[in-house]
Amino acid sequence: MPLVRQSVYTLTVSGQDRDKNKGSMQLYVSTANTILEVITALDATIIPTFQGVSDMLVTGWNIGSTAELDDLSALAPEASDVERKGVFSYGCADGSSMVLQVPSFRNTLVIDGTNTINTTDAAVIAFNDMIVSDAILALVRPRNYRGIDVNSLVKAPYKRHRASSKG
Repeated sequence: MPLVRQSVYTLTVSGQDRDKNKGSMQLYVSTANTILEVITALDATIIPTFQGVSDMLVTGWNIGSTAELDDLSALAPEASDVERKGVFSYGCADGSSMVLQVPSFRNTLVIDGTNTINTTDAAVIAFNDMIVSDAILALVRPRNYRGIDVNSLVKAPYKRHRASSKG
């Protein structure tokens, strides 16, 4: 079932008041705009205009694009469980680290009798290569939150399960 992209970007302008209470405002703009055009509008017009009507200290902004499943009757497989996570720890070019948690990690990719993920499985190799290799996604390759290249898997990935309030 295809994911259908919404026709708008969500812009969130975040900030805080004098008492350190957090607040935000959301706007929507057409995805016909490029991200660079949206950033320019945020910096040159949207934030300054917002600051003209708000005493909030602007502390950041975020641009989001959403795609949603177009079949609301679709069900996940019986084996799915989002509390079961595959945890991958990566090292970055500047010595920092990044942890990725894959929800509903497949039990078939975990070595029997352990919580260790089988790093020799083709699906796990493909996932890891997508994260650390420039050859897979080039400039779109995932990076850490500061934009630093992710170089290598630094710890054996493992399965973790968190309790759910829904059973």
